[in-house]
Parts: sequence; structure tokens; C-alpha cells
Amino acid sequence: MTDKQSMIAVQEKDNTITSLLLDRDGELAKAGKTLLDHYQDYERVLSLVNLGDLKTLGDSPEKSYAYARDGHDDLIKENYPDIEVFDRATDFQDDYLDYCYLYCKFEGEFMWLVRDCSADDRQFKPLKDLLK
Repeated sequence: MTDKQSMIAVQEKDNTITSLLLDRDGELAKAGKTLLDHYQDYERVLSLVNLGDLKTLGDSPEKSYAYARDGHDDLIKENYPDIEVFDRATDFQDDYLDYCYLYCKFEGEFMWLVRDCSADDRQFKPLKDLLK
């Protein structure tokens, strides 16, 4: 396990963004691959994010360790009114986050985008392109 933290977010159908913090294994090869391989359905992604902050990300929401559900802690998730506010809020988080994953409507379909918070170019990019 690594201590790489990341944020996982979904753009809801009303265009608000709901996000959680993933405490462990947030890098592309682990969290990015898991999201791309196992979370391609909007409802499944929404179920994951609605768990609130995670210690670990599993192949399904049931196999993920959620602090609120499994650790009996408070439910913590962040909400943003729209994608522009989310983009600004997550732009310079390199002291806090390693990656920010966003499942959103992009070029007409829902797909995963990712921002490398430590990179000079902090633009969201299709996750599938970075994992080729």
C-alpha cells in the first residue's frame, strides 16, 4: 500500500459534483486502473462516491473500505455546485492530493478524466489515454 491520496468525484445529472477522498493507493496504476476496469457505470460510480471517504478502493463499492460504513466514522463527502467550481477547487492541491479522478460527461458520454496534481499541466485528461 502507498500513502498516495486522491480524490474520486462524479458529475451528477444535475451537474453538481460529489467527491470523496481516497487515503491509500491513489496512483494511476492502482486507483486509476481499478476505476477504469470496474467503475464504468454511472450508478455504480455514484454508489461508490456516496460511501464518502475511503481508506481503500475495491473492485466494487462493497469491497471498498469506507470510513463511515466500515469504521463507523462520520460520513464525509464534498459537494460542488458545478464543474467550474470543482475545477478551481482542485487545481492546486499538490500538497494534499496526488491525483483527482472525475467521472463526468465528456464529449457526449460519461467517462473518467484525471488530473495529476503534481504535473505542470494540470488539465483533466481521459484516464484511458494515460493508462495505455
